[in-house]
Amino acid sequence: MKEQNRIWISVDGGGTKTELCACDSSGKKVYDEFFGRSNYKTAGRDTVKNTLTLAFREMMEALGIQMEHVAGIVLAIAGCDSRQDKKVYTEMMLSAGIPEEKLFICNDTEVIFRALSDEDGVCVVAGTGSIVCAYNKIEMFARVGGWGPPLSDMGSGYWIGTEILRRMVRWLDGMEEQKLPVFQKIEERFARPDVELSWVLAGLTVTEMASVSSLVFEYAGQGDEVCRKIIHQAAQLLVEQITALCRKAGFLKRIPIVTVGGLFSDENFCRKVEDGVQRALKEKEISFLKPVGSPAEDGLHYARKLFP
Repeated sequence: MKEQNRIWISVDGGGTKTELCACDSSGKKVYDEFFGRSNYKTAGRDTVKNTLTLAFREMMEALGIQMEHVAGIVLAIAGCDSRQDKKVYTEMMLSAGIPEEKLFICNDTEVIFRALSDEDGVCVVAGTGSIVCAYNKIEMFARVGGWGPPLSDMGSGYWIGTEILRRMVRWLDGMEEQKLPVFQKIEERFARPDVELSWVLAGLTVTEMASVSSLVFEYAGQGDEVCRKIIHQAAQLLVEQITALCRKAGFLKRIPIVTVGGLFSDENFCRKVEDGVQRALKEKEISFLKPVGSPAEDGLHYARKLFP
């Protein structure tokens, strides 16, 4: 097989969507598409298995290749935290015709971190959920958060969404007099003519609750004090988790911190987290790194390292 015919694949799977990228031996991206959810803990095994099977089949057909052309695959999944989780995803991939020797499965934070840093350091993800992980050159050796709702995922899109939805339900119940402007947008998004709105909101999925965070950011940007307070609290919760992990991990001096996830696309939010960490760990040399492309695109660099 000619080297130029080989491709490397990176998959970034989350609670909301899955991105599948592929590149050739020159590093040029030759495929980039989005599919459904791939965290089996929130979407279910059958749904995720179907998502991944469809994603790989469509990619193979689009590129006109067979599995023999694939040099290696990095499958980075939110919620892939244990040996049992890796076993579940391995079985899914085997059933999709992916040989185990061409496969590396990890938590989504690991591939992002290793694509950007060769040092010991931290990766913070704040999207639908949240997690903070510490990595050395071999493995993830400490973590804070990421245990799933409702007990964890502090400062995430899910957390932000539930905070405003709690206030809305209290307003609907007559426990609060103030109707916030954001409530109207939430009602427009979720109201059903046959079901009381409180019941609809109480039955939202984790993904749907996390989607409400975009409205909170929107109204915070317009000066709404309640929404601004929620965003500030979310940033502080992430600062607390990052600070706790850095002390737990015992980093001596320099700490590279990779920040990734939809919430960090908001510059004000990102600045709140960075400033908070700098103040809390002022005795450390902190540097913040951001993905150049999407997590899946950055993951291609790691795939080429693993499968030369």
